Amino acid sequence: MEPSLDTPTIFFLVAAIQGLFLSIMIFLRKSRTNNLLGFLILFFSLVLLYYVSFWTRYEYLFPRHISILQGLTFSFGPLLYFYVRSGKKEAYFNFWHFIPQLLYFVYFFGFRYIPREYFATVSMFRDISQNAHLIIYTFLIFQFTWRNKGFTNGALKLYQWRKKLSLAFLGYSLSFVTYYTLVWTGTIQVEYDYMVSVASTFFIYFIGYHGFQQQEVFKQYEAGRYEKSSLSDTASAAILKSLRDLMNKEKVYQDSSLRLQDLAQKLEFPPHYISQVINDLDGKNFADFINEYRVEEAKKKLLDSDRKKIIDVAYSCGFNNKTSFSSAFKRFTGMSATEFRENHLTPA
Repeated sequence: MEPSLDTPTIFFLVAAIQGLFLSIMIFLRKSRTNNLLGFLILFFSLVLLYYVSFWTRYEYLFPRHISILQGLTFSFGPLLYFYVRSGKKEAYFNFWHFIPQLLYFVYFFGFRYIPREYFATVSMFRDISQNAHLIIYTFLIFQFTWRNKGFTNGALKLYQWRKKLSLAFLGYSLSFVTYYTLVWTGTIQVEYDYMVSVASTFFIYFIGYHGFQQQEVFKQYEAGRYEKSSLSDTASAAILKSLRDLMNKEKVYQDSSLRLQDLAQKLEFPPHYISQVINDLDGKNFADFINEYRVEEAKKKLLDSDRKKIIDVAYSCGFNNKTSFSSAFKRFTGMSATEFRENHLTPA
């Protein structure tokens, strides 16, 4: 039969090409940690391209060695494991995790020299190894993620991102294992043949969505503008404590015209130091840091028995207008001020 594309394979082809583009965009961010994710998406895309070539029979128009791409699954687990273990300042990497990938390459180029009567056994061992490898790394990724939960704002965002990645990778691993289980039990059907590719496509689009709709998932691993600052960890913690004390005791956030320079003057620290500790230790920018205090104050005033108008509450907490108040309140609480009041006030 002549090579040809159909609707499903066109969809997977488009996803693979978009995955290649996404990996390039990640590499351009010039972050060692993000590069690990870039290579993961690149390898997912290459494997998906191979699957498309196999189904459409275009594989036969290329050199035989193109089928080596299907073995890149041995790199999926290590790359994601390295990524979740990495931070902004240092990318985790351990060469020994890639030994199974190297062994696969040895198997691939040495397969022709294996006696024919052992072909089936060796192929079965390869498939079992791929499945076991994915299961082991899924467990390692989940174990590290759940053991490193964070409850400060910045650490919590990182934990939530790692958890989403872990769940997405779990979905891929389950689809991979399920597919081979159906093959081994002889219950595979044609409609199940695209199962692994659907999971790969989901993983690619999942990273793409979060990467371009929520830029902070990439930015949190990039070298910040304060990377070369001489401010020590101890000094940063002390500045943040002084800043929080100022917020809680003097409630300076109630000043709607409050600026970074005003805080710097009160604390007698350079403005860029204050901006640095807010960004690095609290995981926010200056506006979000101040608005979170304002929203917490608004939540208390909304529950006061005198039932002030919402706009009056907004002004008293430091907001300039109802729009900015409504936007900040919903972002930090997940509901509008009206909904918050109705949900928390007990009827008389």
